[in-house]
Amino acid sequence: MEPLEEADRFRGCLVGLAVGDCLGGPVEGWSRSEIREKFGRLKEIVGGGWLGGWLNLAPGEYTDDTQMMLCIARSIVKRGQFDPDDVAAEFVRWYETRPKDIGNTTRAALGKIKAGRRWLEASREAHNDLGGKSAGNGGVMRCAPVGLLHCHREEELFGDSLTSAQITHWDPVAGWACVALNLAIAGAVQGSAKDKLLADVLPKIAELAVREALAQVEGLPAEKVRASGYAVHTVQAAFWSFLGTASFEEAVVMAVNLGEDADTTGAVCGALAGAYYGLAAIPERWVKVLRDREEIVGLADGILKLSQVQCA
Repeated sequence: MEPLEEADRFRGCLVGLAVGDCLGGPVEGWSRSEIREKFGRLKEIVGGGWLGGWLNLAPGEYTDDTQMMLCIARSIVKRGQFDPDDVAAEFVRWYETRPKDIGNTTRAALGKIKAGRRWLEASREAHNDLGGKSAGNGGVMRCAPVGLLHCHREEELFGDSLTSAQITHWDPVAGWACVALNLAIAGAVQGSAKDKLLADVLPKIAELAVREALAQVEGLPAEKVRASGYAVHTVQAAFWSFLGTASFEEAVVMAVNLGEDADTTGAVCGALAGAYYGLAAIPERWVKVLRDREEIVGLADGILKLSQVQCA
């Protein structure tokens, strides 16, 4: 792969995540029928007023999915590696800004870290406090920078993907959802054929719930696809949308129109589709309204340099 093409895919991954988030954010929590009733098929980054949904998003304003992804990306570029202690500190600084949107598991864990707990202890305690339920999609929505950083180093990709989720989400299901997405992102960046990406990922996933959900993707009817906040649903819906379409725009539109946790399904699908199709394939009308797009592109470039150093 030519360096320019790899750069386009790195940029596409992070920008794709952000625009998928922006497209889906205004309809977060909506049903498919509610989206159809209001939009027919949502294809534009609307935002603003009542169209911004309960978050009241401005056009191009992203949610916690992109905000937390940026925490990880900034930390990687700053530290020259994935450093979970520094990432946890970045998360807490973000948490202190009182973001509009933050998941319950993330809120519980970061509150404990802010109070002085180490992140591993805080994550485990939050998991226990929530009745053993920490398999949400708050890890997978933000993990793409780790997949890019380690796109040529699979062992490191596994370890850091699992850790990136565990900072807030103790349940291994959340971590293995990250591994699945990041393996696919790594394959896409390296130019793997679209029809081989899922087959390459499946045998490497140790967590049964994630592996079984992904094994069902091909041929799964639309009415069986869920897009809830459960990490397993998110990766299944994202892969289903990506593999069942032929362009970046089609994939992300498919993902967000599933409703439910539309911003996160859009973000995860956008990261994968962006890594595969590249930045040039993302609709310009979406990119031009995206907030902080120059920083997002710059962080992608910084992570690319680090990944190349790792391979030297």
